[in-house]
Amino acid sequence: MIKLGIFGDQTTNQQLLVRISKLPEVEIAGLYFLGNVELKQDFNVFLSPAGLMEVSDAILVLTDKSISNDLVKLILRKSKPVFLQSVPNLHIKEIKELVDLEKEAGIVTSIYNPFVYNSFLNPYLNNYEKPFLINLRTCFDTTTVKPSLELLLLVAALNRLAQSNFKKLDVFGIKNAEQFTINVRLEYENSCVANFTLSQEDKKSFCEIFQKSGVTLFEFKNSLFRQSQRAEQEIDAISNFVKMIVACNKKNNSLDGLMQSVQIVHEIKEHLRFNEIIF
Repeated sequence: MIKLGIFGDQTTNQQLLVRISKLPEVEIAGLYFLGNVELKQDFNVFLSPAGLMEVSDAILVLTDKSISNDLVKLILRKSKPVFLQSVPNLHIKEIKELVDLEKEAGIVTSIYNPFVYNSFLNPYLNNYEKPFLINLRTCFDTTTVKPSLELLLLVAALNRLAQSNFKKLDVFGIKNAEQFTINVRLEYENSCVANFTLSQEDKKSFCEIFQKSGVTLFEFKNSLFRQSQRAEQEIDAISNFVKMIVACNKKNNSLDGLMQSVQIVHEIKEHLRFNEIIF
């Protein structure tokens, strides 16, 4: 039985808390909330983060807001596996420090990514071999997420599919009036190549994944970001996080993956500045 400690705030979905409590192999040890939150369910509420971590085997940070570097460091120093619902807004130096703590602790870390839990890109549903080539086109979903964050999440998902560190990137951008389109070619150390195009114009999405066994193709009428119900994705992500802890899978180092993704996005944005595309 895994005892989960939950950090939350006003953005925490209380229906999700109930669903978590019903997962197999799970017990909610308690909650710590930032700010005044009226709980609709009967959970054990702690007054300090340290007190909650003492009684927890793993930590879920269930807030839509970017959490502090100090909180993540505190969790890692306690050697607690951690699941982050939102991507922490950190500099490369701060992420590098967290990666060192992550490796020293030897624990499972997981950052929720809507692209990873898309039914076609989900590594837990699809046993993709090492892809040779990934071609993807989609449009920014500016109604729900900032373009810079969407780009970061997409790059992180493609890195996961490629199963390798990136070696080289090429960027091309076009700006027309108030809209822009960007094309990125990522080359990885294992020879996998990912080509993706992101446009502000609302167009259908498609993706091709070439591997030795054949080609996987899927299409959607609009943004790839919108394709799944977030509540279903999040409970699947938390369930897989628990399974990795039970299986002692310490290879899932999401903070290490975050650092590579942030580095790639930084390079992409620097290239696009020459085309006066800033986001």
